[in-house]
Amino acid sequence: MAEARILYIATASGLIQLANPGKSDRWREVGRALSGQDLHAVVASPNDALLALAASAAGISRTTNGGMSWELVSSEPARALVFDASGTIYAGTDSGAILSSADGETWTEAARLSTPILRWSALPSGTLLGVGGDGRIYERLADGWQSRELGDPRLLNLASDPDEPESLLLLDAGVLHTVAGAQPLPGAATGALLMLSGQRPVLLIGTQELLLRSEDRGATLTPVEGPHAVTVLVTPPRFIDQAFAGTEAGALWFSSDRGRSWAELRSGYSAIRDIAFVRAL
Repeated sequence: MAEARILYIATASGLIQLANPGKSDRWREVGRALSGQDLHAVVASPNDALLALAASAAGISRTTNGGMSWELVSSEPARALVFDASGTIYAGTDSGAILSSADGETWTEAARLSTPILRWSALPSGTLLGVGGDGRIYERLADGWQSRELGDPRLLNLASDPDEPESLLLLDAGVLHTVAGAQPLPGAATGALLMLSGQRPVLLIGTQELLLRSEDRGATLTPVEGPHAVTVLVTPPRFIDQAFAGTEAGALWFSSDRGRSWAELRSGYSAIRDIAFVRAL
């Protein structure tokens, strides 16, 4: 059976959809949607190849037909989206409300915080964490949501160690915080952060000047040639050697060798805010 791969690219002026009908790295544009919207996030269902959602100041939009059409399902301005391990969708809204949905159509308020959730992280253990606009981590517990006390860092993003999922790497504007200590960055972090699993996990960090790579969980950081001002880094599920990067300048880059080398796939878009990947058989 033929394999198709889809990329949803959330930009500052709408959604771009790319398709790859085979196993090559030849991506072609197949659609645009939500024109004029500054999209903050896009997420695709891990269980339904036709379901994806996008978040913007206009609210939450959903497609149930693989991007052929989109509908507004919530008018609550939203900034972050995630599927947890059970398939429930969570949205972080501008007002600080955390919304949840089983299908992306009907939403209920799961909690209300004093700050919006800007980024989500669903850990393999089932733990769901959010990075708030106040720089704190917010964790879903059985009896509600609470913030983790971190001391100093005002977080931009976080990642978990593949070998120890509850061991977190924390990124603020100028420092990567690891279990081993704080590692200053050679440039201002954009918030783009990705940990590639594998026999030797690889960490990728975007800064305004450089893309950084580490094979020792951040103990040493090496600049790599390729994109600059990377705003988002993602890896396709089950393709642990691959990574996509989107930039503030609107360029899409791809690496097939765990971030060692990069090739530009597309350019000329508005600033790329988020990327979601779908694999359909």
